[in-house]
Amino acid sequence: MISRRLFRIKTLKLLFSHAPSDAEPIDMKQVEKEFQVSIKRLYDLFHFILSSAVSVADYAEERISIGLQKHLPTYAEMRPNRKFVENVFIDLLRRNRPLAHYCKQNSLLWKRDTTSTIRDIYSTMIEREYYKAYMSDPEKDALNRDRVFLKRFFMYEFEDNESLEAMLEERSKWWGSDDLGYVLGAIIRTLDDFQPGQSDDTPLLQAVRSRANKEFAARLLRHSLMHYTEYRNRAMLFVKNWEVDRLATMDVMLIVQGFAEAVEFPEISVKITINEHVELAKYYSTPNSHVFVNGVLDRMVKQGIADGLIVKKALAQEPAGTH
Repeated sequence: MISRRLFRIKTLKLLFSHAPSDAEPIDMKQVEKEFQVSIKRLYDLFHFILSSAVSVADYAEERISIGLQKHLPTYAEMRPNRKFVENVFIDLLRRNRPLAHYCKQNSLLWKRDTTSTIRDIYSTMIEREYYKAYMSDPEKDALNRDRVFLKRFFMYEFEDNESLEAMLEERSKWWGSDDLGYVLGAIIRTLDDFQPGQSDDTPLLQAVRSRANKEFAARLLRHSLMHYTEYRNRAMLFVKNWEVDRLATMDVMLIVQGFAEAVEFPEISVKITINEHVELAKYYSTPNSHVFVNGVLDRMVKQGIADGLIVKKALAQEPAGTH
């Protein structure tokens, strides 16, 4: 599924944008509206990128047809290698009704305005070693070969793709590089769920499972905002020789959100909560912020447990693979 880390990133960015101040009270309706939009766009990106494999295969099929229709086709054009266009798992995606319905309903089809991106992806793909090895592989275990190939396709063809990034930015301001990386991970795990011979109505399980994370993020965002001033002031009790206005704003947000998670979710272990927010500090704040966030948040949580504000279930632990 799309990991909770991405959902924590979503809530952190909204907290950064809408943290309450003495001058302006928080508009919870507006924040929750933005949250719903950001999560919806995340699901949109998941379906849009997943469906791209079908469009690239269709483009490859068109090139084969053009070659066969030439007046004087080459030897290779007369005997095209159809392994890619006949990939079993691409065919499963092509026939999957939930995927097709979602893309059509939300205008996520790869049309004329995305033709250049599809062409670029195809042109780059056919020059890569994993594609050449796949196309020349005589292995009879086609199912394993096809699945592994398609997972590599999503691993290699979408990150650091300038044409794709420009197209995604043009289509939606909500589609950032963070989203793409985590969505690609969810897609690769989704392919592990697919089985040959499955019904065309088989749901995309990774998308379905992410609903629990959406609920998690909504609760985390609401609690962080409603208790922002309280938790920020509490954090200052554990900050020596620093004034609040001299701290990195993102560090304060990370500490507030981390403490809010520790309070709001008794089923998530303290270790996971702290580690996750320390990792976010490495990417979204200053070079030394992860050390600062770790130290302050650890002391805050210990005091919160002593005060009875934080209560954890016995042996509580976030489910494997969700954090």
